[in-house]
Amino acid sequence: MNAENNFAARLLDAGRLAAIARTRGLKADVSYYVDEALKELWRTRSPEEAKAIAERWILWDAKGKPWPRMPPLENVVPFKRTGAAEMPRTPLQAIREWFEKQDEDVRCEIAGMAALFIFEGGNLLDFSSKEWCDHLRRWLSETGLPNHKVIGRALTFRACFEYFSESRFTEAAWMRSKEAAVKILADAGRDPTSEAASLAPIAQKVLETLPARKFRWIEVGKSWSKLVDSRLAPRVLRGWNALHME
Repeated sequence: MNAENNFAARLLDAGRLAAIARTRGLKADVSYYVDEALKELWRTRSPEEAKAIAERWILWDAKGKPWPRMPPLENVVPFKRTGAAEMPRTPLQAIREWFEKQDEDVRCEIAGMAALFIFEGGNLLDFSSKEWCDHLRRWLSETGLPNHKVIGRALTFRACFEYFSESRFTEAAWMRSKEAAVKILADAGRDPTSEAASLAPIAQKVLETLPARKFRWIEVGKSWSKLVDSRLAPRVLRGWNALHME
């Protein structure tokens, strides 16, 4: 795996090196640095292993020049592995695809979070959850944004979403919610005129829905962690930016 990680790191670095070369009047493009990485891969690994790694990370254009799997050219022939989904082009598209895979209740909660923390309330809080979802979709899908705005939005969403939902990703947090609801119901039973009594219907609903919500959100946390590691980590965002520099 180290060989593949090293090869992938060189591909991510190819865009930055090509940009530096352009500033110095050199003609070395991204493909040149990818080709250098391929030569090193073939020199240090067996032909079978080198081929397998290259096929996971490389596309070849009509002239036979190698490019990373997310190349900035239109004439690159797509390479698809059996059963592999095509990677979204931008980090925001990756978030949008992840968002659409969640069930409706989770989407509504995420969109409500965005209305409050990302869009800072405004008139959105007076709207329906469907309107929150539609607004978030438009924000994630806006085209023509420069790279720094794409990355800025991706980081903003990540920070706000994790602040809002990180406690929902663990068994311990749900246990604390259960204990709090049970205490409210116990206090309400002792004193029907107390503040706890006014909260009892909410506490009862929390207990009734908690098992399903706990399972759902822990799964959301797992899928979110995978998305962050593959598309939203700082090193990945820097690599995406380098590959898509104008």
